[in-house]
Amino acid sequence: MKALAALLLALWSVLAAAGDAPRSDREIQAAIDLNRAPLQRIFLKYQQRMPLEQVLRLELRFTIAPDGQVSEPVVQSSTYGDKELEALLLRWVEGLRFEARPVPAYTVERYPLLYNPPR
Repeated sequence: MKALAALLLALWSVLAAAGDAPRSDREIQAAIDLNRAPLQRIFLKYQQRMPLEQVLRLELRFTIAPDGQVSEPVVQSSTYGDKELEALLLRWVEGLRFEARPVPAYTVERYPLLYNPPR
């Protein structure tokens, strides 16, 4: 009986892992929210050198590996087009960490980042 219970538990674990959904929008947003302070510092430091007068909008693309690490970040579009700022933001994205989960690598095709400069 114990062997049957152990087998059923093992089978349940395999099926549960196989049925895991890819990374959710909520999970992605939570990781970004946890790292919002460094993001704001990047924008504020940049603004001291190069005043931003308009809302800055960037769209990012990146891949989240099963171990939670981020790879292949790319700026898809930017309203400001400054390569130095974009490089800082890409390094920030690479530093994000997600929970390790038994899911396939997941690519976030378009994640918008908005920055409203203080007036």
